Amino acid sequence: MKNFFKFFISKTFFINLGIAIIATVIILWVTFFSLESFTHHAETISVPDFRGLTLDEITTITQEKGLRFEVTDSVYLTDYKKGTVVDQNPPSEFKVKENRKIFITMNAIMPEQVQIPELVGVSLRQATAYLETFGLKLGKLSYVPDIGKNVVLKQTYKGKEIKSGTLIEKGKTIDLVLGLGESKEKTTVPSILGLNISDASTKLAEFSLNLGAIICDETIKSEKDSLSAKIFKQFPMPMPNSEIRLGSGIDIWITNNKELILTDTLITVEPEIE
Repeated sequence: MKNFFKFFISKTFFINLGIAIIATVIILWVTFFSLESFTHHAETISVPDFRGLTLDEITTITQEKGLRFEVTDSVYLTDYKKGTVVDQNPPSEFKVKENRKIFITMNAIMPEQVQIPELVGVSLRQATAYLETFGLKLGKLSYVPDIGKNVVLKQTYKGKEIKSGTLIEKGKTIDLVLGLGESKEKTTVPSILGLNISDASTKLAEFSLNLGAIICDETIKSEKDSLSAKIFKQFPMPMPNSEIRLGSGIDIWITNNKELILTDTLITVEPEIE
């Protein structure tokens, strides 16, 4: 009887233990299955390419895809259609979960306006820094007889004098009239081979020089091509001990042919600023 009781207790124990184990497995399985369904485990969405689309088009697509979007920034780019997307994060084809927010940068409909800084009376170097701070570009440099060498005497826009505080589109070019100094000052010719037009203009300004004629080769078919093009030839060339008058123009030839750029820039000689 005692042995039978022990056998019964032992059998009941293992039955209950088995039931508990099975129940635990079932509960865990149901829990993980429910969690997987709730979080859409392994279900992802490829982010569409929103570039070039309007806000209405983005709204329609994100609703269809189960995504959200937020406009976080705006810029003004002339080579993009106004009121369309120019950048996004995450990028297109990136895998995301449902309800993910896509951050959008739009191309503004109206260009940003900035105030013209007061440049008269400051040095060329200071004026260049001010223009860059205000999002403006340094244009043509003209020199007239004046005791103040490289001091700004006048600031102009499209040939007319423009006062400080005047509102103007960001990115526009401001020309400067500078003092020539007490004598007919001259400067050395820097090498601008291998630079793009913007960087070349900045470097020439450091030497009180201007960009002259811009000659494009057959690889330049649009304004966008010219922005990425590099200079493979200039005139006059940088030569040791050669000098030209302040405000002179340097003619440049530009290309998008990398082999041509590399071949020509290997032979440049960089003059020093006195």
